[in-house]
Amino acid sequence: MTHSSRSTPGFALGQGARGGENPYTQVVSSQQVADARAGSWAIQLSEHRTVPREWFPSLPGLRVLCLAGGGGQQAPILAAAVAEVTLLDRSPRQLGQDAFVAERDGLELRLVHGDMADLSAFGDASFDLAVNPISTLFVPEYERCGASVAACWSATAS
Repeated sequence: MTHSSRSTPGFALGQGARGGENPYTQVVSSQQVADARAGSWAIQLSEHRTVPREWFPSLPGLRVLCLAGGGGQQAPILAAAVAEVTLLDRSPRQLGQDAFVAERDGLELRLVHGDMADLSAFGDASFDLAVNPISTLFVPEYERCGASVAACWSATAS
């Protein structure tokens, strides 16, 4: 299922959008989105660490795949930093978190319900960058997942 932002049909609003306790399901704030639009952004790697900015290329116009990264955290920040973001996640509830943030803050996100080990819905060289939170810990066949991501990777990506 594919869903473009600015409305939430098909995805249930997740608990984090209503104030849940788990920090991994808390959506980013409107202030964080505004900061990202202004060029000051960070992606959380864990509760205590951010991904170093030097790990990222320039984001404007970059085709980014957020792989199993639903929850209203990474994808909205990258979209606010003007990347072209596709978010794939297995959980409709987690995708709902991102739909909530996209609608709240007027972001363009492509939301796709699917399995991170099967990216056959995307063409070869569809993305310039893949962002993956710690979700690969839950993949029983990591090699298959890695091969699927490699097929979607653009030859021009650095």
